Amino acid sequence: MIPATARRRRLTVGAILAIVIGSGAPGISHAVGSDSPPAVHGPGARTVAAAEPNTPNGPEVGPPFTKTNNVWQTDTTTPTLRNTVIAPSGHKTTATFEVHTTDSSGKPTATVVKLTDENQWGVLVSGEVTAGKPASVKVPAGKLKNGVTYAVRSSGYDVTSNVYESDWSPYSTFKINVPPAEKPYVTFPAPQATSGIDSLAQTPVEFTRTDPGPIRGLRGDDTSRRCSAPDADGRKVCIEISRDAPTAEDAAVAKRAMRQALRGADLVSWCAAKPDGKDYMNRGEACLKNVGYATLIFVDADDLPRFGTATFALSQQIKLYNRKSDTGTDRAEFDQQLTVVPTQIDAATEGVHLTWQPGDNCKDCTSSQVKWSSNDGLNTTPHWAIGEVGAPYAMTAKSQTIWNGTGKEQFDLGWSLLGSVDAGNAHAQTSLGTSGDVRVRELAPRCDDIAGGSIKTGCVFPYFKPTWTVDTNLYPAAGAYYWLLQEKLPSHPGSRKWDSLVTYLGPGNNADPDGGDWTNDDSRGIVCPTGTSGFKPNPATPDGSCDEYAPASTYQSGGMPKGPNQVASGKECAQLYTKPMTGGTWGLLAENRDGYTGPKWNEKCGRGSVPTDQNTGAFRDLGIKFVPQMRLLDKDGFFISDPGFEHCKNADTVCAWKKVG
Repeated sequence: MIPATARRRRLTVGAILAIVIGSGAPGISHAVGSDSPPAVHGPGARTVAAAEPNTPNGPEVGPPFTKTNNVWQTDTTTPTLRNTVIAPSGHKTTATFEVHTTDSSGKPTATVVKLTDENQWGVLVSGEVTAGKPASVKVPAGKLKNGVTYAVRSSGYDVTSNVYESDWSPYSTFKINVPPAEKPYVTFPAPQATSGIDSLAQTPVEFTRTDPGPIRGLRGDDTSRRCSAPDADGRKVCIEISRDAPTAEDAAVAKRAMRQALRGADLVSWCAAKPDGKDYMNRGEACLKNVGYATLIFVDADDLPRFGTATFALSQQIKLYNRKSDTGTDRAEFDQQLTVVPTQIDAATEGVHLTWQPGDNCKDCTSSQVKWSSNDGLNTTPHWAIGEVGAPYAMTAKSQTIWNGTGKEQFDLGWSLLGSVDAGNAHAQTSLGTSGDVRVRELAPRCDDIAGGSIKTGCVFPYFKPTWTVDTNLYPAAGAYYWLLQEKLPSHPGSRKWDSLVTYLGPGNNADPDGGDWTNDDSRGIVCPTGTSGFKPNPATPDGSCDEYAPASTYQSGGMPKGPNQVASGKECAQLYTKPMTGGTWGLLAENRDGYTGPKWNEKCGRGSVPTDQNTGAFRDLGIKFVPQMRLLDKDGFFISDPGFEHCKNADTVCAWKKVG
């Protein structure tokens, strides 16, 4: 067994003089595992005048060049070995490294590990460096084994003087601990050059009205019929609203005619293509195709006999404007329309007349008179004679409302329908419902001059929760990170799948504990602090930066005071990082620095190393475009979509990115 610390020998003067200088002199021999360093550079000089180099310390081994219990720890089977050779100032030096196996106690044995076939001793020799600078070599692949402890020593050579060091340095012990292969949570490519994703686009959703008015059979009774007082002849007119067509013939006429009628007078461009019998909306538009059928019933005073009926299919649309380019003025405006298709008119009615009355409780609004028009524009009177049924006789009533207020105001809408027949002198009136139950108010507009930017005033339906769509083609690393946290964090922030909104931190929040508004910079400073003690991106992430989630611009941020996910430090968040892998693929992985062993997935927030351009780009237009166009005010909720990853059912297996659009 070779001692753990080699003795430092010096040749006697006689021994030095016995060595002949020159190419014909015998070289220094080296037995494998002996105490004499090999003459890897050929014969060297040994003279009193030529002081030999010296390597007083044991080699260092890495990466990461750290010790535990005086044993160097490295995470690779191809570690770097380095040491510093002392020689006269300015001289060039090299270092020769020899690796031994160790016994069960960690002490070096006589067995030398052959690190190369380039010399007979199997030792590695560094390149030339200036004396006093570290000389290093990298062990080739396949020479060392994972989980094994080795010992290494080195010896110097003065290139300038052609003098070898006559002894070895002390041994250093090192252990190889290669961590298991990192398994990414998500894989994705580098950013795409182009993308067809529209981050601002909003998909209309189907919804159920909470106050559609008196509809036959809707609430299990038959109180939907609304009748007039008897006229001078004792006859009256009733109106009844029903979801279904009174007869199959009415349904057939409506199916053929309504879509054609809407195409000719569509206030909401996408409404005609939607299936009948359902209601749809987005942030600024509503398409009500489940208003139903209005039937006028001409009867005697005691409801018998029934002289005749007339039936109309109804469809309603509302459009709110949120920018000057839509209205041509700086005023907030919304328009409404009712489309009526006659499906059946009995001769006994002698003709039918309808009146549509929209209303609101707005404090400062100006509404126009209702204007009726046929699709060809030739008829402006809502009157139908016997036999005038189907698409050619469809008519649309329109109304325009201007909001003249300041600040913000949400108000309710309501609609009524009046009808009369030419054969009698009575008028019946019924409700077509309101903007919704006071606890829901799904169709109640909110107008403001706050959200603006360059969009001065406008109106939206706050009931509809908009979606910010991350462009996962251009920013796949950021999108992968957000999607994983939406899936794995208990609160699922921003996920539509989990119906978990984030709420906008807007002006006027007055949430700073010291008074005034709390800002997204304040939240970011807690989750992603800067400075010498702040967040340091993982070095494996190119141009890495700190990306926090939920976003700092929401109340769900980990930095939000008294927020649902408040943390004292970003270190409490789930820690992740992104990096390039093999074959052009990138991965999202658990952070592996400073003893961190990965997320427990009970954290309240996330913090990750993401390339700076993707970190800043993924939400760049949120405040510039999304907030003003959706007219988000403080505490308004919205969703966040990551379309390139939402095809994955869950995060239990590796999710692979897909291009969208």
